[in-house]
Amino acid sequence: MSEIRAALDGSWLLLRNRPEGMAFFDQSIQGFWRSFGVVVLLLPVFLVSGLAEKQFYFSENLYHPEGFPEGAFWTAQLFGLGIDWVALPIILALLAAPIGISQRYVPFIVVRNWTSLLASVPYLVTYLLFLLGIIPPGIAVLLSFSCLVAVLWYRYLVARIALQATISLAIGIVVLDILLTLVISQVVGNLWS
Repeated sequence: MSEIRAALDGSWLLLRNRPEGMAFFDQSIQGFWRSFGVVVLLLPVFLVSGLAEKQFYFSENLYHPEGFPEGAFWTAQLFGLGIDWVALPIILALLAAPIGISQRYVPFIVVRNWTSLLASVPYLVTYLLFLLGIIPPGIAVLLSFSCLVAVLWYRYLVARIALQATISLAIGIVVLDILLTLVISQVVGNLWS
């Protein structure tokens, strides 16, 4: 719990563009491996996101609830979450030396993983409002896009601070991250539909 609290405090500082937030994360090799466990804390957001996606399909008459492929949908979603969670760290591990981030790779991945908790909050709120019927599908899509823009900015700040990177390198890493997520989402969609 103390590591989670410290990571959330550090995440908040980084969101406010304050580099001292880096000191709140365990940047050791043990901390690096533990940071991948954050995915367990993200499972509620994953569940709510999946439920909202299903509800969107129903509201747009893309699927009927009785004919929805539940097992295939959730299996593909879980597979996608796992692949998305490790894809960027693996690719950056391979690119770290050529792009000159070897010394900052471990701290960056630690911080990227932990800041995912704070980055997931706007999506969680949007999906819950949609599932509760407070906002219609169109507003949910608009809010999701707004969340994406805010999260991209946050990811950029994290890359700049954690990697001590140039603007172009930070942008490149954020673009790589979002492209990987989009490709994985497309593959996941093809797997179950």
